[in-house]
Amino acid sequence: MLRFNIPDILSAFFPREERIVFTVFRDPLCNFEIYHPKGWKYDKNIAVVDGKYTVSFASRDNQFTIAVDASLPAGFDFNKYAKAELESPESGIHASIKKQRFRGMPAYRREYSYSSGGKDYFGGGLMFFTGKAVFSLSWSAPEADREKMEAVFGHMLDKLKLYEGFSIRKKK
Repeated sequence: MLRFNIPDILSAFFPREERIVFTVFRDPLCNFEIYHPKGWKYDKNIAVVDGKYTVSFASRDNQFTIAVDASLPAGFDFNKYAKAELESPESGIHASIKKQRFRGMPAYRREYSYSSGGKDYFGGGLMFFTGKAVFSLSWSAPEADREKMEAVFGHMLDKLKLYEGFSIRKKK
């Protein structure tokens, strides 16, 4: 007598999405913390150069980057800075930006698409000004994974925590 396990049969036809587990990254310079998918890698060595530093998180096909710029000149104009950074044409990338606010701070959001190695990718970004520094977040993933990765990137943005005492020196 053959026995069939109905849940196993159904899962073969309707595979369940893997649940993504997030883990926290605390910026060693104590400016932010963010939750990223547990298996993603990042460079543990952070170099501050001229008041700027970047932390990049990546899996095989997905990337999320946070750049912090605290080298702001006197009379800094965030709108000019953001437009110059976000609207500068890059080879093969079609981007559009929108002015908005992020948690009450002035911000710009960018969306773009590109092709590489025969694959289509989508990307996005958010740049905001805290009054002391500019945070620039960007992400990209294969177009085929858009729905899943937009949820991941959205979760990362939602869980981003900024610390008040901004610093570009390592805390002891």
